[in-house]
Amino acid sequence: MTAEECRHFLSSYSFGSLITADLQISHVPFIFAQENIVEIHLASGHPQLTSLKGEMCLLNVLGPHAFIPTHYYLTKPAVPTWNYASVNLKGIATLMSSQQLSLSLDKMLGVYQPELIQDKQTLPDEFRQKLMSAITGVKIDLREMNGKLKLGQHRSAADQGNVFEQLAKGSEENRCYARFAQDWLATYRPSVLITDPAAR
Repeated sequence: MTAEECRHFLSSYSFGSLITADLQISHVPFIFAQENIVEIHLASGHPQLTSLKGEMCLLNVLGPHAFIPTHYYLTKPAVPTWNYASVNLKGIATLMSSQQLSLSLDKMLGVYQPELIQDKQTLPDEFRQKLMSAITGVKIDLREMNGKLKLGQHRSAADQGNVFEQLAKGSEENRCYARFAQDWLATYRPSVLITDPAAR
């Protein structure tokens, strides 16, 4: 994936697995606070926090995925595979001050539920302060961003079309993947869908 593709992907998929050098892992929502700054929040007693003070970490974000059995392909020979898209973010983590955390909470609410910022009945200041004392903000200064796209784009357009058709008949998870893959290829790889001679 290009940097533009990675950012487009992350605008739709913003829940990932945070991994530190000691192999601890947390599953967290995140936001892009700035161009190359990611912010997350963890419980203040979380053991992973000790591994996030000025250290390199990895945030992996997985999108829709699906198993593709061989009989979905019109072209033979074929092997079964698993198609998916994912983005990895690597960076240096630092812990936020209480003031930084407060600003970060507003930014995260602004992304996920902006009306809550001014809703003092649902989220009164006293309750917010109590919650803030129980969490720690983490800022990740990104050093590297790369994505992996395995959507069967190397297959013929006929094979891709049949895969999408078969997946559309399956589970909601498979239908979700089929919609994602078709939309993604149409936007970023249109040539693999419309110019393949095998599909004419």
